[in-house]
Amino acid sequence: MRLENNFAGQRPRFQRTGSLFLLILWIFFLQSGCAMWPEPTRSVHVGATGPIGSCADFFTLLDRQVTASDAIDAGYARVEHYPYLRTDRFIASFEDEVEDNRTFATWVDHMQALDQSARRFEIAGLSESNVAALASMKTRDELYDKVVACGNLLKNNDFTNSENKARLRRRAAVRDEYIPLRRVLGISPISDIFVLRGVDRWHAEARARFSPEPPSNWHAIRYAPVEKPDFLSDPLWLHRIMNRTKRDALGIPAYPEEDRRLLFQAHAPLWEVPAQGDFDRIGTPIWTEDGRIEVDTGSPQTYTRLSFTRFGKAILTQLNYVVWFPSRPKEGVMDIYGGLLDGLNYRVTLDTDGKPILYETMHNCGCYYKAYPTSRLQVRKTMAYSEPPLIFNAREIDVSREWMVVAMAPRTHYVNHLYPLPRDFQSNTVDYRLQEYDHLKSLPQTNGNRKSMFNRYGIVPGSERLERYILWPTGVLSPGAMRQWGKHAVAFVGQRHFDDPFYLDRMFRPNHIP
Repeated sequence: MRLENNFAGQRPRFQRTGSLFLLILWIFFLQSGCAMWPEPTRSVHVGATGPIGSCADFFTLLDRQVTASDAIDAGYARVEHYPYLRTDRFIASFEDEVEDNRTFATWVDHMQALDQSARRFEIAGLSESNVAALASMKTRDELYDKVVACGNLLKNNDFTNSENKARLRRRAAVRDEYIPLRRVLGISPISDIFVLRGVDRWHAEARARFSPEPPSNWHAIRYAPVEKPDFLSDPLWLHRIMNRTKRDALGIPAYPEEDRRLLFQAHAPLWEVPAQGDFDRIGTPIWTEDGRIEVDTGSPQTYTRLSFTRFGKAILTQLNYVVWFPSRPKEGVMDIYGGLLDGLNYRVTLDTDGKPILYETMHNCGCYYKAYPTSRLQVRKTMAYSEPPLIFNAREIDVSREWMVVAMAPRTHYVNHLYPLPRDFQSNTVDYRLQEYDHLKSLPQTNGNRKSMFNRYGIVPGSERLERYILWPTGVLSPGAMRQWGKHAVAFVGQRHFDDPFYLDRMFRPNHIP
């Protein structure tokens, strides 16, 4: 009897220990992100006879080798049953606006272009043995040519009637960057209360630190683009670009390559950061000999990415500038925010006349989002967001005569100042080069192969933060980790995405649209 009583008395402790162990295991399971894996999709024509079936089988075989090489590009969402199409939130937003043949064809062409872009980098990331497994293809160029040819063949076959077109419209969606199961298991209605308190504290601290004026007594490194935009002395440069830019059937601008380059040069920022160590120096991500991503601070680069958004009936151009630091150094062993790699995305949204309407900054983890509207925008008094965005006013600048300076704090790289500076200022600067963001998806390795800096979940391996074990109930995959463009959730409570095509309408009203 005493033995039974002793065991009975111990049972609650065993249950508590077992429950804690199961909870820890469950949290690790939730961190795996299996729900976010962009699995390849198969055409409905797989196994069919003739060229259609052959092309469907080719995409299946190619995806098998890409998966085996761990070369999946997570930047764009795959469209179920259409392996030659991928989409993003902006392109998917037209699903209810492509009723006629012309707009529908343009919409599909955009999705095919996204897939071809992703395939080019996936093919570059194939190992030699996986290329060899595709027996009929001798080179990577031949593989890509077959991607284009087979994509065209399947596209011309798949949308021959209104029913097939309607099916695509239903499937061309992008799931959000939140895992619902985590929010359920994390009892988000309760956990959100504590997360919002933390957000409110950060907002208060950020408001106290931020200024649209230059910092005083701040000895910092300034990074400036090596290519000087001499064309800005021509008062008609912007007028010419806007006049010769054509728009497709969806209204999306199609900039010639040279004009695109000029726009990025014109709005390129000055980066400013007090360097307390190498971790505060801008550089270039590289693969090391032991298979890790590091940032080479001897070669500063700013990565550019063109994107678009919607505002009322207008489609606006966005210029993204992304930089990388070696780390956000830890303040101690229990610092949940510090870790390897850090970075910032500075975005300039242009009005329909090509002039800035909004500036934004976001760390490459999707954290610390800030918006800086110009006088052309009016902040809405109420927004349908559970977690409100942090908004400051921006100073007006004339890009022909002024730089916009993005000034970051040391160590944390928080943007504490966003201010204009005359282009003829007298000060030493460190040169940086503008580079296409897509280069990050095919970096050389020391063994001669190429590999994206982002894994199949769109995360930079090795950049994970301890905060992921605390903030998992928010539903965000690996909070604090650096991630690929298009994978940025910018709110922990509710939902907000950096590439939401309708966020401008939700946050602002126009003061003036030319």
